Amino acid sequence: MPNETNQNGSRFKVLFVTHNYIRFKGDFAGVFLHLLARKLGEQGIEVQVVAPHDASIPEYEEIDGVKIHRFRYASDDKETFAYRGDMHRQLFKNPLKIFRLLRFIRKSTQLARRLIEEEGISIVSVHWVIPNGVVARRLKRKFGNRIKLVLSSHGTDVRLLTGVPLVLWFFKGIIRRAEVWTVVSRFLKEIVSAKAASIGDRIRVMPLPNDESVFYPDDGIVKDPNLIVATSRLTVQKRLDCLIEAVKIVTRTVPQIKLEIYGVGPEKFKLERLIEEQGLTGRVVIKKPVAQEQLREVYNRASAMVLNSINEGFGLGLTEAMLCHTAVIGTDSGGIRDIVDHDQTGLLVPVDDAEALADAILKILTDHTLRNRLEEAGYQKALASYSAESTARAFAGLFKEI
Repeated sequence: MPNETNQNGSRFKVLFVTHNYIRFKGDFAGVFLHLLARKLGEQGIEVQVVAPHDASIPEYEEIDGVKIHRFRYASDDKETFAYRGDMHRQLFKNPLKIFRLLRFIRKSTQLARRLIEEEGISIVSVHWVIPNGVVARRLKRKFGNRIKLVLSSHGTDVRLLTGVPLVLWFFKGIIRRAEVWTVVSRFLKEIVSAKAASIGDRIRVMPLPNDESVFYPDDGIVKDPNLIVATSRLTVQKRLDCLIEAVKIVTRTVPQIKLEIYGVGPEKFKLERLIEEQGLTGRVVIKKPVAQEQLREVYNRASAMVLNSINEGFGLGLTEAMLCHTAVIGTDSGGIRDIVDHDQTGLLVPVDDAEALADAILKILTDHTLRNRLEEAGYQKALASYSAESTARAFAGLFKEI
């Protein structure tokens, strides 16, 4: 679809409005959005991005041909709402920060308005309904039918929409005015539809993209037959304590087992204490997140990747590992069920069941025929359904359809 044009003969332009986007090459914040923007460019759609500023980065730059415009909303030391994954927790801890959030929304809206007018943009793709649905509402009031609006949710905001009283009611109006609302899994569509059936027809499931030029089987890397890995934020939702307990159980049969956890988050010190209490120091290690190229090496070294989360919106780490031809284990919960077909493309285990998780890990480590079968089937599914190429084609079709 190179050099596609709209009905007026000009090249398609789409504005991404988000609070999470890469700040530099190799950044992991919102990296899947940058991948989508870049791949849409290959589909003939020019994407420009409105995102928050952060300390020590420019207010405007181009990365991989994508124009990124960043708005200032405070001094460097106080621009902390974005890129840290704790915006809602900051507000719960200090309600007075609502005034900074209002400035954040106002500045985002102002920048988006200017770009829509100057660049002749007619399609606005707003990522994370909370908080950016407020920006979407203001843009619709300003431009009306001059812009087509696509809302996209990636997990966290859906939990807030459906779990906090009155929040969904507050955002229902702008959801109804949008042409479409995309979510990344059937699970997210189901929980929204259960809360508000009247907006269920607005929802379309669009999985997150992976970069198959970064995540692929690397024959130059030797698999460690005793290594499993986990890549996620260190939060209660991820149930990493259960994973550590499962590893302890596996040591009775495979004493050489190793677990590497890549992530940051509020549960770090609690998890480190648990590792020490279980006598797993040196066998289970917590490491900082790494760039995607290094993450490919991590997945390729591992015999299995585990996502032991509850009510996960999607499970991007699973699809990354599958593209690297690595076996995956996930909980039978949330959007993970979209990705992992039990005993076909991976293994599913019940939530909070350390014994069952240990049994699944043991199968992967000891049954090489099973592991090879799961690796190949998972790899083929990831290529067909979760590659950047397939996701970009789906979004390009959506933007041209509305």
